[in-house]
Amino acid sequence: MPLRNPLRSGSAVLLGTSIAMCFCAAVGCNVYDDELLRRVDDGEPKGDAGATDATTTDGHSIIDPTARDANALDIAATDADGTVGKTVDVSSSDSAMDAGGSPPADGATPDNRTRDVGITSDAVDGRSDATTGSRDADAAFPPPDAGDAALGDAVDVDSTARDGSATPDVVNDADSGAGPPTFRVVRVGDGTTELSAASAAAFIEERRWDGQLAGSPLALPTAASGAQAPFTLSGIASSEGALALSLDGRYLALAGYAASPGRANVASSSNVERVVARVDAAGAVDTSTRLGDAFTGTNARSAASVDGAAFWIGGAAGGVWFATLGGAGLTQIVSSPDNVRLVALFGDRLYGCSGTSPLTTVFTVGSGRPTTGAQDVAALSGLPRSGTSPYAFVLFDRSPTVAGLDTLYLTDDRSPETDGTGGGIQKWTYDGNAWTRVATFSAVGSGAAVFRGVAGAMSSIGVTLVASTAESSANRLVVFVDDGSPNVTGTVITTAPSNTIFRGVALSPHP
Repeated sequence: MPLRNPLRSGSAVLLGTSIAMCFCAAVGCNVYDDELLRRVDDGEPKGDAGATDATTTDGHSIIDPTARDANALDIAATDADGTVGKTVDVSSSDSAMDAGGSPPADGATPDNRTRDVGITSDAVDGRSDATTGSRDADAAFPPPDAGDAALGDAVDVDSTARDGSATPDVVNDADSGAGPPTFRVVRVGDGTTELSAASAAAFIEERRWDGQLAGSPLALPTAASGAQAPFTLSGIASSEGALALSLDGRYLALAGYAASPGRANVASSSNVERVVARVDAAGAVDTSTRLGDAFTGTNARSAASVDGAAFWIGGAAGGVWFATLGGAGLTQIVSSPDNVRLVALFGDRLYGCSGTSPLTTVFTVGSGRPTTGAQDVAALSGLPRSGTSPYAFVLFDRSPTVAGLDTLYLTDDRSPETDGTGGGIQKWTYDGNAWTRVATFSAVGSGAAVFRGVAGAMSSIGVTLVASTAESSANRLVVFVDDGSPNVTGTVITTAPSNTIFRGVALSPHP
């Protein structure tokens, strides 16, 4: 399902905000697990022939004004108001910009897939490309120009028809009443069995940004079937279950155990393989990527992927491993730090996060997207290396004057402090030399909360985050909208039911 930024739909859709999520915690049996989550970028190195960044004169930020990838080929277009830089597809095989099949003004061959009702309207592409961490119109979805008002939204993800048609068109509807976009969250527990250190059934829920369920939860397999392994998570290991959207936007990835529910002390087990689950937009699950001896006796916490064909995996002991789909090519690429809370891909870099000395911080792994060991790690300049408890994080390119990623949102599960130095969601900015903390978000309603997982989306208004709180039961999903205000307060959008817990979150994949 194509992803839209909720900020195109107005405050009513947002429930007063946006989305982000996080979590992690300690697990029994002397095994500590922490969670991590990721954001996503378009997977193209900035400045290369296939991904040239640009900023429009009217403040709308985009990427790839020359060329994209196989999913979406973009050019810079000139709006009716003379503004240059709005992105439109001109040759993508699956997302030609047209209005219900009518020839687009840019001359591209229409494919009857409504993406943008006019190239003179806003920069909107039908593919999200998982580019929430870049200046890509595919995912940033700038708010509409004046020319959009009459034309309506370019992409609709309604579950009900809003344009007078007999049936809803959840992919290509170009009406003006677009429904809210969605995100996915990992839920551990079936609601009946009390959660414990034993393996528990895991589900992926699709939720709207107001917290409402969109469809039925997807149950991950609990029994082996041919090459497909069962997939479960520890009921109390809150660092597990991090959920990542692949850079191409088509898959979700997470790491867990190849065990059926009820396996005692699964996080410390030495005779249960760890496994990666890959899930597509239609709910098809692949659990064929077994991890052999990797993370034996400890937590497998997170998995990140470019296109669902290979994965980087992080865990509580074992550092970072790389494996292709099906488990071939399993290679350890980082052994120190040994305890990794999160692995994440942002554009052309692999990042990690650790909660143990001497690297209690966010770091880069090697250069580019390494697939062989052993790789060096480098802490982000300016971030503390001790005294904190970092978990999930998301990176964005927001500044027109700083090359590359320049804004970091980092979760920390320490108790919040009145001076803003404790737990919450820390906001850091980069000036080209070092990172500086500029804010900490922990206010939720009339109280405060700390977090372990986070995901987000960028628009011209600011950044919308959805985060999972760090409680051991009845934890919550909270939405923040960072619009630059000095005091940002989160809104609780849902609470985990009895005998369940929310873990990782990610933006929803598209076909």
